[in-house]
Amino acid sequence: MAIRLTPFSDSDREAVLRLWKKALPLDAVSMETLETRVLLDDNFDRQTFLLAKEGAETMGFVLGLVGRRLPLGDADPKGTRAWITAFAVFPDSRLPEIGGMLLAELEDRFRKAGKNDCLVSTYPPGYFTPGIDRKAYPALFNFLQGHGYAVEKEAISMDAPIVLFQVSQKVVELEGRLRDDGIQVREFRREDLLGFLDFLEASMPTDWVRVERANLRKIPDGGFHPYQITVATHGDAIVGYCQFEGSHFGPFGVSDSYQGRGIGTVLLARTLERMREHNYHDAWVMWTDDVAAKVYEKFGFQPTRRFSVLRKNL
Repeated sequence: MAIRLTPFSDSDREAVLRLWKKALPLDAVSMETLETRVLLDDNFDRQTFLLAKEGAETMGFVLGLVGRRLPLGDADPKGTRAWITAFAVFPDSRLPEIGGMLLAELEDRFRKAGKNDCLVSTYPPGYFTPGIDRKAYPALFNFLQGHGYAVEKEAISMDAPIVLFQVSQKVVELEGRLRDDGIQVREFRREDLLGFLDFLEASMPTDWVRVERANLRKIPDGGFHPYQITVATHGDAIVGYCQFEGSHFGPFGVSDSYQGRGIGTVLLARTLERMREHNYHDAWVMWTDDVAAKVYEKFGFQPTRRFSVLRKNL
């Protein structure tokens, strides 16, 4: 029976979720996640959410996105980038045939929209994983490499038990030296708002600013709390921050001119301490690199998964 490609429609929800679970079992999503992270995304376009059907059965899908409505700032400065955030074909033996059809059609649509390159997956407002877990999905990784997608960088997911976490004496002493230099690490205060936004705009990626604005808007209604953000200040200026959402640790960053002084170490430790105080037993980081991983390991984090971020010139 011939394979036909169709754009996603509401009637495809259940079939897509079933296929997602079979083809990407470590990354299966719920109906709620499909709605909030995909269908309600500002840039969602059903014409780049393509399904492959054989008769009445959905055999594969690819979810592509571009900055159609929501500009993506430094993630897409020229407006010429596209992303693939999910790619599923089941069984793997059908990847060359069905995956090839899906990928060729999506890339053609990207080119017609003026896009020059495509990343898997790293779409800032809503990626599910930062790339392909080649250990979990070797067939998909090999398929994409065979179609011209090269590894651009690696991303590591890490987890740590924090139920017994305590700030070490070494960190306390480091914090004291920073305080002597006029640098204080403390909980975010609502009167920090404008200075915090200035710091984010000047020092952090565009998408981190977007995420933080969304969190800060929730504070008046109790959906987010000031204690979830820890800041480093020097005088009246904020020079670093760290946050958590549930057991998700991060993001955190320090202004370039203040790096190398141990500020990030203190921010990390005090944030983990605050997470434990609010009864979280574990902390996890979705994406870090090999350099930062060495810092996390000092606080009990261990690598859980490794992802390959892929890129292709279209």
